Amino acid sequence: MSDSNGGPRVIIDCDPGVDDAIALMCALAPGRRFTLCGVTAVAGNMPLSVTFRNAAVLAAFLGRSDLPVLAGADRPLVREATADAADIHGGNGLGGWALDAPVLPSFEQSAVDFIIESCEEAA
Repeated sequence: MSDSNGGPRVIIDCDPGVDDAIALMCALAPGRRFTLCGVTAVAGNMPLSVTFRNAAVLAAFLGRSDLPVLAGADRPLVREATADAADIHGGNGLGGWALDAPVLPSFEQSAVDFIIESCEEAA
């Protein structure tokens, strides 16, 4: 992994719509004081198919196609899913801002297993 900024090792778990896209941009900006180990995407404001694609596309767009991006939960764990927020975040979750989908490395591992293994490695 090419990210070695020192400081704590971080995994960002998110549902990339507009707000989390901005958070990922900040997390991947130069000068941060942590090492980003990966991004896990879950269903939230948009379905998992949309949020996972957005996380992967954003990582590649921001020059980190090597960063593990993994799919997590496709629904809330303890309540029923609510309607998506396409009326707020646009149909693609990014306010209609279109990014080409790059060919990314395939990470077959589940987001849950990735988080567990990363924590065990850090212990």
